[in-house]
Amino acid sequence: MHPRQARFEDARPDRRVIVVGDNGLTLRFIRNLIDNFAFRVIAVIPAGPGGQRSELRRAARAHDRLSVLEVQQTDADSVAAAIREAGLTDAYAVALMDQNDVGNLHLALKIREMSHYLGDETLPRLVIRMYNRGLRDHMQKLLGDDGVFVKSDADMVARTYAAAALEQIPPGDIDIWDRRLYLARAADPRAQAQWVVATGNEFGVDMIPDDADEAVRLLCLEPVAARRWVRPMWEAVAQWSRQWLHTLRRTFSKGLWMAAAVLMAVMLGGMTTLLTVDSLNGSRKVDGDFWDALYMLAMMAAGGADPDTTDHWELRLTHVVVVVSGALLIPVVTGAIVQAVVERRYALAEGRMVRAVRDHVIVVGLGNMGTRVVETLRDRRIPVVAIEKDRDAIGVRAARAAGAQVLLGDASRPETLQEAEVKYSRSLVAMAKQDSANLETALSGLECKPDLRTVMRIYNPEFASLIRRNLNKNRSLHEASQHSSYSAPQVAAGSFARELTDDEILETIPVRGQIAYIAEVTVEEDAWLDDVPAHKASVPGSHRLLAVKRSSGGVRWNPDAAFRITHGDTLLVLVTRKGLNEVREYCQRAAPTAGGRRRPDFA
Repeated sequence: MHPRQARFEDARPDRRVIVVGDNGLTLRFIRNLIDNFAFRVIAVIPAGPGGQRSELRRAARAHDRLSVLEVQQTDADSVAAAIREAGLTDAYAVALMDQNDVGNLHLALKIREMSHYLGDETLPRLVIRMYNRGLRDHMQKLLGDDGVFVKSDADMVARTYAAAALEQIPPGDIDIWDRRLYLARAADPRAQAQWVVATGNEFGVDMIPDDADEAVRLLCLEPVAARRWVRPMWEAVAQWSRQWLHTLRRTFSKGLWMAAAVLMAVMLGGMTTLLTVDSLNGSRKVDGDFWDALYMLAMMAAGGADPDTTDHWELRLTHVVVVVSGALLIPVVTGAIVQAVVERRYALAEGRMVRAVRDHVIVVGLGNMGTRVVETLRDRRIPVVAIEKDRDAIGVRAARAAGAQVLLGDASRPETLQEAEVKYSRSLVAMAKQDSANLETALSGLECKPDLRTVMRIYNPEFASLIRRNLNKNRSLHEASQHSSYSAPQVAAGSFARELTDDEILETIPVRGQIAYIAEVTVEEDAWLDDVPAHKASVPGSHRLLAVKRSSGGVRWNPDAAFRITHGDTLLVLVTRKGLNEVREYCQRAAPTAGGRRRPDFA
């Protein structure tokens, strides 16, 4: 646990976070810290109008957990002095959210230097927003590893959009303790175990309830799958066949197809003659054997069979025709190979499809976020077709390096989507910078394929919610949404806020404005949860036990009532914010009950 880490307590909103920035992401980030994590925030912003400063000032007047400190100069020295004035030595964390990589780095170095100068032994956490991936990957050399989190918006949001594209509920796959968990809207019969996260209806939701009636979110444990050999082999063969058929269809012109058809007809005629004519020379008699006939046909086509005037006239005619056809076949095959190579290079240069693809995801827009979505999908070996208007976009090269096909064109045109094989795709992800372009692309995709799953990047969260509700108006709350739309700043703000949460919290699960957490807590000796049955570690509405890891390393998922928890065990729990406090209290060494804490009835 971080040295300054305080517990989640609604009565103690004293954890101070200093946030530098005045953009839309900063505003949403601050709201997440206050509303979902009970932090006290001091926002350092430039004086005067601009950005989201008016909204930040208005929010500070409305909320006692937010205060605003304005600086007259925006240089690093002035901002660093303001951070010191805001209480750097007492701050739990400092978040640098400006859209300036070098400026954020400069300020981070000054904060670390200032903390050492002030004799601050427990350095505050640093959360730094940074776009440059190369610089981001080497930040530890400058700032160290302890309590430094360097992320970009694209890194934060890619997982959510990729999960939605694969018909998963964000945040998608959750890998914990060498097992994979996922979220579902209804009971999944293939899950090894499942726990209710929330129930509800159109009026609201209840978190971690006792029963599964009206469940809207379940956490499922994926079973350990046996290794499959036959099905992957057939899938690979089928994919290879589709790609070759697609290549042949795009490579051979109509004239080449006609020439190849004529030559094949000649070869088949020669084969028939060799199999049916009985009055052959004794040295060349095939007796109707197919393989002998094929051998003689191949020798004739290659010019390897010697002429013989004593042969039957039908055999001599076949010999002449097949030899001539074989001579013509060589330039046809050579032309096809040359054309295939040229066509492929031309397709790559012009941004056209170069191979067949099925069950793929179409990603439109190769900016920072779109490129990260492509890379996230390719990391999971999902076929991807990326569409981009600008051939000089940096994301074009990155997408191809990740193994995606790149199609240059306007995705709002049905012709472009049809070339991207939209009718065979599993989803369309619109990641352009303009909301109107993303909405137009999604609607064009639905014209081409009415049952297409769409995922849209929309800046305004309210507008995104309205689009999502209207496109899914014919679906119930318990059905999977066909269409998803997310505000990238809203998603990124929640992810940045997650970096400031407790070390025990492994994942956050948002459900309609409320949040549940997956956390791990270790049971101390003589704690209230020491030597009790496993079912005593679950309380409806507060926390639910998912798994127990023994100190020896063994893990028991979904333990039954006969399983007993002992000190040294690490508990994996699904909790609310208040429930995390209770679990921590029950796992700590119990104080004498006369001191005011009443021991729960775990007998």
